[in-house]
Amino acid sequence: MFKRYLSDEVVDTLAPRKQAFKLLSEASNWQNWSSVVRHARMLNGDWRPGAFLLFVVDMPGLPPAPVVVRVYEYKENERITWGLNTPVGRIFHRFTFMDDDDGNCRVHQEEWTEGVMTPLVGWTVGKVISRFNTRFGAEYAAMF
Repeated sequence: MFKRYLSDEVVDTLAPRKQAFKLLSEASNWQNWSSVVRHARMLNGDWRPGAFLLFVVDMPGLPPAPVVVRVYEYKENERITWGLNTPVGRIFHRFTFMDDDDGNCRVHQEEWTEGVMTPLVGWTVGKVISRFNTRFGAEYAAMF
């Protein structure tokens, strides 16, 4: 099976893990601190596996793009994973929250594709996804 990482970054926050996790889990507030998210909200209740998240990507130079993803993993104060599953492949985005030696939180952000669509995604939108993730991560870390 093909697999390709589109993002694999770690950002340092100046906040405890619980506070860092809380900010990311408040999806309806993303547009208040991220310049690349126009709107975001959970579509069917709270964060949990099987729930759906809607966010509108607003990258400079591109039209706003609504994205609906399924939550695959939600472990409070530890990890959130969402993604898309299609007949030709999958794409996942994961945030893992880790304590550093100073009592603050480091957040590992990964996004990858699996399956036949992997080369196509990499060639077409892989760089846009990577730029979005880098900007989103930097603006997130700057909130602390």
